[in-house]
Amino acid sequence: MLADLKAAWHLRGPSIGAHRLGYVAILTFLSGASDGIGLILLIPLLNSLGAKPADEPGVLGWLLEFLPATLTGLLLVFLAVVVLRAIVARLREDMVARLRFDYAVALKIRIYSAIANASWSYLRRKRTADYHALFAAEVDRIEHASQLLLEIPIRVAIFLAHVVIAFVIAPGFSALVIALGLCLVWGLRHRLVESRRLGDIVSEASTQVSREITEFLQALKLTKAYGAEARHIRAFADAVERAEGAGLASSRLLAKTRMAMECVTAVGLAAFLWLAVNWIGLPLANLLVLIFVFQRLMPMFQEIQNLVQEFVHSSSAFQIVAGAVADCESAADRTELALPSPLRLEKELRFAGAGFGYGATPDDVLRDIDLTLPAGSLTVLSGVSGAGKSTLLDLAGGLIVPTVGRLLVDGVELTAERAPAWRRSVGYMAQEAFLFHDSIRANLAWADPTATDARMLEVIRLAGLADLLRDLSGGLDTVVGDRGANLSGGERQRLALARTLLRAPRLILLDEPASALDALNEERILETIAGLHGTTTILLVTHRPLAIAGADQRFTLVDGRLMEATALAASRNGRMT
Repeated sequence: MLADLKAAWHLRGPSIGAHRLGYVAILTFLSGASDGIGLILLIPLLNSLGAKPADEPGVLGWLLEFLPATLTGLLLVFLAVVVLRAIVARLREDMVARLRFDYAVALKIRIYSAIANASWSYLRRKRTADYHALFAAEVDRIEHASQLLLEIPIRVAIFLAHVVIAFVIAPGFSALVIALGLCLVWGLRHRLVESRRLGDIVSEASTQVSREITEFLQALKLTKAYGAEARHIRAFADAVERAEGAGLASSRLLAKTRMAMECVTAVGLAAFLWLAVNWIGLPLANLLVLIFVFQRLMPMFQEIQNLVQEFVHSSSAFQIVAGAVADCESAADRTELALPSPLRLEKELRFAGAGFGYGATPDDVLRDIDLTLPAGSLTVLSGVSGAGKSTLLDLAGGLIVPTVGRLLVDGVELTAERAPAWRRSVGYMAQEAFLFHDSIRANLAWADPTATDARMLEVIRLAGLADLLRDLSGGLDTVVGDRGANLSGGERQRLALARTLLRAPRLILLDEPASALDALNEERILETIAGLHGTTTILLVTHRPLAIAGADQRFTLVDGRLMEATALAASRNGRMT
């Protein structure tokens, strides 16, 4: 449990400092103290109403000396204590509610920021569904656990106030009762272990449920095409049954604990009343207050036990989320505060013996890449699937850095620290254009949130979408649908190209931008790209390397090595002859 508490503290936001928790602690103490004072006041109040007063020994007698002797005075003190307790309770509840709100907000922002700032080389090896699970399942468990974490000390403080009063009234007898209570706690310790085990099962199963939902939604079309609905339903049902089964077992465990505590409470209260009457021999007022104290102690103890058991059930989420956040933060992009020179690609982008790898070999994907992209040039790259084309684009765009050799922008080496700054000068267009379920304006604004409508209309014209925009009644405010479903394939690609151009990049990376289009739309896209030649540096990956007229360079990737297209063709012709 200590590790869970450390993880919970680590995940807190900067607004939740020790001083705010200190305020809650002070208010909690005052709440418990006011409860205790109110109970002490019952003794002289009962005496003033006719109960036979007695000379109180020890601490109780010393405390009663500070109280007024008249009924009016006692009632005024009692009223003041009640008002104070109400004010303290209100302040404490407001503070706790604010802490819960701030913690939940800070937690979600922390997770989101950690994922967003992690390097691409790290994220590409992860399952996106696992991150969905963090938000869908683990965050809910953390919010519940954090609420319990704030609630338990309050209950404990009030419980301890009652224990102190019991000791003040009857020290020996109270010590005996508390000792028996501690024995009960020790006897129930295995329940906490079982709650933790069930909580771990719930966490794992809930993650699987979220993963199944995410992957199902991402692959809806594929699922329908292959008639795989039944497989998804079975996998989902298994995960749900496992999660709910563990939750049911946890509920039953709580119910058993509650039943045991209620039985013990009933037996304990009966034994207490018998002993109080036949053995202790307390004055009537003291006896009544003591009965009242122990009558409240038993349910309090039961409630604390249940709350602790619930917390243990959910607390593993703290470590799960903290571990995921730590992994992402350790893989975060590193940025130099002051770059030696702006990375604007005024002269050339040069690969110098560059290589890249993910495994034990540092260049198992790309090796010995010597390539120069002069500013304003158009370079065409082709190769079979798996040859390393997309990885080369990721290197050029600063999403990853070479594991072997160097990549230089105008003579400045592109390190992991410089890569984020360089990416601001790069435009990237993937094979399948991703569009948000939003307006055309909002989709374009991802490239430049400050862009004016005039600038957006300009890039739309450059991308060949001016006619489409005139036909749309909503203009820039037209919603494109989920992933651009309201547009044709060619229109989606052109809108993605317009978004790339809006960024005013120094380098444009195009990864098979027309492979999924028909011949006419492919030709239009390639013509638009060719029209940028001379003004912007372009690296184009295409399965039709001869389709681009006027390219300055043509290369082919073969098994991670770069070859000039003309040289490759000559070698093939030589083998044929």
